[in-house]
Amino acid sequence: MYSSMRITASVLVVFLMGSVLSCSQESQEFKIEDGKPLEEEYEPAEDYLQLQVGNYWVFESFSIDLQTGAEAPLHKRDSVYVLKDTLIGRSDYFVLEGSRLGQAYRAVLRCSGPEVMDSEGRLLFSTAAIGDTTGLPADWLANSAESGDICLHSVQGVEVPYGTFDALEYRHTFYFFSSEELRDGGTVRHRSDFFAKGVGLIQYTNFLPNQPLDIEMRLVRCKVQ
Repeated sequence: MYSSMRITASVLVVFLMGSVLSCSQESQEFKIEDGKPLEEEYEPAEDYLQLQVGNYWVFESFSIDLQTGAEAPLHKRDSVYVLKDTLIGRSDYFVLEGSRLGQAYRAVLRCSGPEVMDSEGRLLFSTAAIGDTTGLPADWLANSAESGDICLHSVQGVEVPYGTFDALEYRHTFYFFSSEELRDGGTVRHRSDFFAKGVGLIQYTNFLPNQPLDIEMRLVRCKVQ
């Protein structure tokens, strides 16, 4: 009888140990699967801006008739280059200079992971927020605009003289009061920058608020290290 009880007890211990081991393994597998940190799913902003000292981009201008879609070359060129890098606070920034839409241009930018920021620490856009739309602050609105928003989109097949690229479109949308439908150009206007991975800025657009025209600057030549 004692022998029988000992055998039964031994079987019970083996059963319990097996159950505990099984539960332990299941628990361990569950923890490994659910406790695994999520990987960051974004592309570095630097891949799209190419901010290395000495890089430059040359653009030529076209007008786009918003009513007919007709394009016409304006035979004017812009150029932007990375002049130098500099330290602001404890962060590295890059200084860009040149001309943009016929006006002197200067920008101080830095990339940190998915984010692009200016020298005042304002977030311009993030590749981790593609498709998100946010309102424009009042000091970023175009003249006479009632309101506006910004969004980063993925676009395919952007054709410029330098080539055809998939790109990120950083779009500003402005909403105006109806003033003769802004000379028949409509009360919604867009301003966009297009960035191609490995190349940088390939196209940017602006609008003429009192005419049904957009101005596009398209990349014709660049040096990217």
